[in-house]
Amino acid sequence: MNFVYYNNMLKKTIAFLIALFSFLVFIPFSFASTLTLSPSSANIPQGSTLSVSVRLNTAGESINGVSAYLSYPKDKLEVASISYGSSAFGIAAENSYGGGSIRISRGSISGAAGNVGVAVINFRGKAQGTAAVSFIGGSGAPKTSDSTDSLNLGGSTGGTFTIGPPKPSIAPQDIAITNVLVSLISTNSAAITWTTDAESDSEVEYGLEEGKYILSSYDKTLVKEHKMVIGENLTAGETFHFRVKSKDSVNEGVGKNMTFQLKGYSLKVTVLDLNNKGVKDAEVTLCSTPIRKLTDEQGTALFTDVSPTRHLVVVKAQGIETSKEIIVKEDNLSEVSLTLNPVSPNDNTLLTIFYLSLAIIICLIAIGVIMLRRKINTIQAPIHNDKNTILK
Repeated sequence: MNFVYYNNMLKKTIAFLIALFSFLVFIPFSFASTLTLSPSSANIPQGSTLSVSVRLNTAGESINGVSAYLSYPKDKLEVASISYGSSAFGIAAENSYGGGSIRISRGSISGAAGNVGVAVINFRGKAQGTAAVSFIGGSGAPKTSDSTDSLNLGGSTGGTFTIGPPKPSIAPQDIAITNVLVSLISTNSAAITWTTDAESDSEVEYGLEEGKYILSSYDKTLVKEHKMVIGENLTAGETFHFRVKSKDSVNEGVGKNMTFQLKGYSLKVTVLDLNNKGVKDAEVTLCSTPIRKLTDEQGTALFTDVSPTRHLVVVKAQGIETSKEIIVKEDNLSEVSLTLNPVSPNDNTLLTIFYLSLAIIICLIAIGVIMLRRKINTIQAPIHNDKNTILK
């Protein structure tokens, strides 16, 4: 009797030990995958964002899907966004967040193994304090072999984050711009250089009028010594207004308005009298700019850096003014001659007397015609009355 009793007790003990061994050995191997957050702890300034990676360690098992459900204190944190750029699971199944809950489900046709990425959660610090983020029920990691769950939820670890004071705001400051120079000027381009006290990008705005900078050139490289070569839609001889600008991620500097003139072409104007001799000290005006010059001993005035287009040349000398429209071509030198045609004072007097006499004659003729018509009307009136009397 006692033997049978002890034999039964021994069998029960062995069965219990076998069951315990199976729980301690086989069960952990069945649920070996774990979810983690990286980083698992960090400081987040209030109002700033921290990127936290959700990762799955499959413990060597091939996993064809994952569900990562998390909770977070909605009064301390908010989810700005979730991205999946580096996820090992390319199939999207579930994506929702807000109100203290996050639900992410992804899949993979071929399966994934190892310590792999699932998603990246961008947390924003909402209020100062400590925020615990945890994986909760509903999370899972089905095996590729038989789709049974391999996730050890109890062994998965979340994170603890401290939301601190917001970052101090930095007021923008002006970047100092100095040594603005224009060089290498040609008929269609120019180089502009300047210096800044901080590494920043380079921009030149330019146009034909101050404040109306319709063109620009830009270089994003951050430097202190800046150089920009502009050469787009530029006309030889034109004067351009420009300003330089530089900025970094926070600050900006803007230079004052400046000008430069491109090289142009030469124009030689010769002023002659009626004897085909040069007129000295004649005032010659090139009206496109305008530019004024006096002629030399030979009666010539030389203009440089003239744009290749139509120009009006006006000459004043000896009380006479004359003008001529000319076209400057893209050539080394364009030449034009203007001849003065003086009119003597006596000729002016005779011409005036002629026009006055002509006007007086025309007036007298007009008065005579009017008087003649009145006389004719006076003579015809009685004859008309007599005819009326005879008819009666």
